[in-house]
Amino acid sequence: KQSTSVFFFFQAEDGIRDAQESRGLGDVYKRQIKNWGLTIGIFVFFFVLLGLKYYEDTYGRFFSRKQDSDFQDNLYELLELDSSASQADIKKQFKVMAKAWHPDKHPECGKPCEEKFSKINKAYEVLGDPEKRRSYDQVAGDFTPIKSRTISLNEHNFQRLVIDKNDIWIIQIYMDGDQSCEDFADFWDEAALEYGHTVKFGRINAHSHPRALRYLPYGIQIFPTLISWTNGKDSEIFTPSMEGYQILKALKQFIEHVIGESVHIYPAKEFLSYHERVMNGEVSSTTSTNPEIMLITSSNRLPIDYKYAAFKYQQYITFHSNTFSEYRSLASPKIRKRNTDFIVYYDEYNPDQKIYRRKAALFDFGKKAKKKEVQSVINFAKTFIIPSLDRHSFEEFCHKSEIRDISRSPGESSEDVTGGASLCIIIINNKNDVLGTSRKITESKFETLKQKAEDGMSLYGNYESAHFATVDLGKHRRFRKLIEKLTEKFNRQIFVLALSSPNDKVTVFDPTDDFEEWVEDLLKADDSVQYTYLAEFVGEEPLSHYFIDIHNPPLQKTLKTFVKKIFSWSTLFMFGILYFALRKLKVPQQMNLIVNGVLILASSLILAILDNRDELFV
Repeated sequence: KQSTSVFFFFQAEDGIRDAQESRGLGDVYKRQIKNWGLTIGIFVFFFVLLGLKYYEDTYGRFFSRKQDSDFQDNLYELLELDSSASQADIKKQFKVMAKAWHPDKHPECGKPCEEKFSKINKAYEVLGDPEKRRSYDQVAGDFTPIKSRTISLNEHNFQRLVIDKNDIWIIQIYMDGDQSCEDFADFWDEAALEYGHTVKFGRINAHSHPRALRYLPYGIQIFPTLISWTNGKDSEIFTPSMEGYQILKALKQFIEHVIGESVHIYPAKEFLSYHERVMNGEVSSTTSTNPEIMLITSSNRLPIDYKYAAFKYQQYITFHSNTFSEYRSLASPKIRKRNTDFIVYYDEYNPDQKIYRRKAALFDFGKKAKKKEVQSVINFAKTFIIPSLDRHSFEEFCHKSEIRDISRSPGESSEDVTGGASLCIIIINNKNDVLGTSRKITESKFETLKQKAEDGMSLYGNYESAHFATVDLGKHRRFRKLIEKLTEKFNRQIFVLALSSPNDKVTVFDPTDDFEEWVEDLLKADDSVQYTYLAEFVGEEPLSHYFIDIHNPPLQKTLKTFVKKIFSWSTLFMFGILYFALRKLKVPQQMNLIVNGVLILASSLILAILDNRDELFV
């Protein structure tokens, strides 16, 4: 009995031990399953956050449109007016705009004209009715809106009007209802009236359009604050202090400081020697050089239009002037027959000697040059430029400006709407030396163009501007894809195409035709040339986006986006969530930081690449 009891005792003890081991093993499995489940849950949550982070701006734009769909477009900008325009101005401008975009007058235009005409009608329905206009002006908030003749910028138009252009912008960040902003409004509009024909003035309402502030390089906490924006240059900040008449003086000084000094002061002795050699045909080269403009002035202050043009076109034209003290020494009969204001130096190609010989065109306006005369001379000099296109040069030479001249009185711009078209002849392949023929065409029109420039007329009749340009398809891969689509459309290899703006119509040159005759037919702007609208190929995306931005190439843009995403608030939030989750899993501190850092860097890089995939992967 004793041995039997001992046997059963040990058996029971073994059974208890086995049961305990089995229960312990089950707890281990449960803990492992729990840990794996938590780990998988963390990673699922992480990738959900990653997806939400990627679509953050998309969702924001969607809800912004959902909340305010009727007013996504600024109705004043649709009619190319400012918010101070009278009811008579609005009615007059509507008639001009409706005529320019009516689908029945442009049946080939199709959807683009229909959409534009619909928006113009919508704008007039609201602004043409004083009661509806008053409600629209107050729709941004409960405060009385601060009206201005300057351009309203928001998250929908900032990229198109500011980033894609090669202009100098002065941007005011303000809030309705703020007393300082209201006090500053008159000074702002006075400066815009004086400088608005050159520098672009825009406002961002921080209350109504906070998402537009993301484009700015600095966080703004004080209102009003002014920021300069120039592609390729650092922005500068100006915060006006309300000290009476000194405000306007300080504001003008800030604007002129932003424009800078890009005009080369030509010593009289050197200039006279150069001009004499040009007139004697002694200046030549085997390659074409940029045009030059010499302003001869008796003033000790250069026109702001000239200084601005020198900055804007410094890549294409060299701008010179004299000092005030040396003005009299330039009164040489070889230069100034009567009252020469400008001299334009350009190249003329000699096919026999295969050289470019420097020529001079003297402009005598018989009075002090004003903005109209300055612009006429610049337009004349631009005709001798054949740029290699990028995003900004395309906007400058091949596209009608969407930005109105705010220095004009309300409604005054309506007179120029019909003359705002531009023609750009883009040379893709220099077959049969069409590039040389292009220069020959320009040179053959020299006397006519010069006379029109002196008279202040449009150089190319129905077109406000007409230019030849080249493009490197190896560099601009998206544009190359577009050319491939057009090749299928026209069923021929494309060497040269012509683009007519603002409706973005395109036609291609048939190599069996005479190139000079084809160009002459284009300049007539009649029905002899059949165009195809590009909307069916590019949709609503701006055509300039098919060219790379030389100030912000794809790799550099991706790197900037990567850095921006690393330091965004949502990235910090994801870092915190992952850190505490990994601590819960009892991951060692050092390993926690390494894993967290790798995941955040990898996710930010992926998102940056996805944001710029259209330009990186074509």
